[in-house]
Amino acid sequence: MKRKLLMALLAGTLAIAAPVSCFAAETTEVAEADAAEDSSDEEEDADAEEADAESADSDDTKEEKTAAKKKEDLKTVGEKTEGCIAFKLRNGTGKKITGLAIKTADETEFPENMMEADDVFELKEKKRVYFSKENSEAETAEETSEDTAPTYDMQLTFEDGTTADVHGIVLEDLGTLTLREKDGIIYGTYKLKSTKEKKSTYDTEKAIADQAAADAAAAQAAADQAAAAQQTESYDYSYDNNDYSYDYGGGDDYSGGDDGGDGCLDNGLLN
Repeated sequence: MKRKLLMALLAGTLAIAAPVSCFAAETTEVAEADAAEDSSDEEEDADAEEADAESADSDDTKEEKTAAKKKEDLKTVGEKTEGCIAFKLRNGTGKKITGLAIKTADETEFPENMMEADDVFELKEKKRVYFSKENSEAETAEETSEDTAPTYDMQLTFEDGTTADVHGIVLEDLGTLTLREKDGIIYGTYKLKSTKEKKSTYDTEKAIADQAAADAAAAQAAADQAAAAQQTESYDYSYDNNDYSYDYGGGDDYSGGDDGGDGCLDNGLLN
């Protein structure tokens, strides 16, 4: 009897322990599956990040290739020689450019047009310019003032035949020079490669334009004054320069007639 009771108790204990053991095993399997899934997600994230990095590298490479292609496709002005100044020039004005000449600020005359006869700077177009400073005063200026970068002036000729000058450009320390127009004034903007400082020639061009307008107004006023003085002289009303006398000494003789009269008309005098 005792043995049967012991067997029954043992069977009951096993019956209770079995579900607990099964639950524990199931919990372990779920935890392992979650861990495996997390690990898989991390690997996928890592792969995605690597793919993104590769994609970014690919995009950078494409951009570099595109930029290189654009660089090759840019039309050029001037001839590329050893030691020449190379920069990009963008036409941001409202008119097409048909002529380009560059000189140092110390020179008084612009050289000949650098552009070909059939070449045109279209609106918003960018070209690569090669300017040779050979036989130019720039060499002397650079040697005598090493601390100060030489500046250059640029003369533009537009399709309508008008011209405009842009002054004081630090040509050797820029990448791209953009030509702009504001209130009828043509000027240039650029960024220095050495200091990243933004530069604009607008104030210089406006001061020059204002001075030219003042000089023109003064010259016109002087011309008007000279014309008025000349007109006054031409209308001289002096009677000394006019002769209103008549000569009665010649011609008809009224001193006497054949009848011995006194030359007076009969009844010429009334009492």
